Amino acid sequence: MNLRHRLTLLITLGLAHGVSDGSAGLLLGSLTHTLPLAEVGALVLLYNGLAFGGQPVVGLITDRVQRPRAASLIGLLLMCAALLLARWPWAAVSLAGLGSAAFHVGGGALSLCATRAGATGPGFFAAPGVLGLALGGALAAAGHIVVWPFLLLLVGLGIAVLVQPLPALSYTTEVSEPLLENHDLIMIALLTAIALRSAVWSTFQFVLAGNLPALLALAIAAAIGKILGGVLADRVGWRRWTVGALLVSAPLLAIGSHRFELLLVGVTLLQSATPVALAMTAQLLPRQPATASGLVLGLAIALGAAPLIGDMGAVMSAPISLAVITLLAALAFWLAGPRLRVAPT
Repeated sequence: MNLRHRLTLLITLGLAHGVSDGSAGLLLGSLTHTLPLAEVGALVLLYNGLAFGGQPVVGLITDRVQRPRAASLIGLLLMCAALLLARWPWAAVSLAGLGSAAFHVGGGALSLCATRAGATGPGFFAAPGVLGLALGGALAAAGHIVVWPFLLLLVGLGIAVLVQPLPALSYTTEVSEPLLENHDLIMIALLTAIALRSAVWSTFQFVLAGNLPALLALAIAAAIGKILGGVLADRVGWRRWTVGALLVSAPLLAIGSHRFELLLVGVTLLQSATPVALAMTAQLLPRQPATASGLVLGLAIALGAAPLIGDMGAVMSAPISLAVITLLAALAFWLAGPRLRVAPT
């Protein structure tokens, strides 16, 4: 697969990610206009449980049948069905959650294979998702709940994913198994790092809920960080980039409540660790790229957001808490990184 085909696939997957997450944001945001707050909360929990908690299970199934493209297409189709069934919220949210889980593991696996398990591919894939989710939610909050543009884009991008050539999948190519001592401990350290990073990001979303301009600015910063992080980490080294970026971001995030421009820089650096985390996990699971995607983009993110459900938002949003959590994430990445190499792109 030549470079042009790789880039085309990554851009297509990234755009599809943005539209898929944007559809979910539009659907969830529209619930507040028609349903009681308690029911909206229950539906959001249902979506998060399926979309994030369900990813490792869907990833295992996808790797078992070795069809990541099929998983991504099923995910887009389920999201279309969710939009069409929006008048039945429980059915629509269930389909959206399952669709999101399927698309994330399928698209994540393909992005890993497109750059031979490097961080660049996951960066291009992950970046538009956070931006799409924010835009979809903002449209719903503003009362612009029009589903047909999302449906057309989902169908069009699904066709684009279907007709493009695929990279060599790690199921059929020779991949060196990670003969690492303490393999399980490395995986635990890595997932801990991802969960801690997710906790910081979720805290800012919690604190700024309702401030749409600030949330959109954070989403743009996060998207930029994921693209730059993937590209630069493959150049300078995964461990060096993640630890350095998080160490620099810690003080910026801590003082960001007083200087929003510094907060944006801190968020950019914070989110730049995401594609590296996915690449590291894929190296620990070289023949299970969809499962790796599910662990990073699903389970670890869900674990990071869990404390906010228990009214921990006020404690976690304190500047010292943000700095400490970010530094702990840097430490966990440092512990996980020594035996993991940068894969060629």
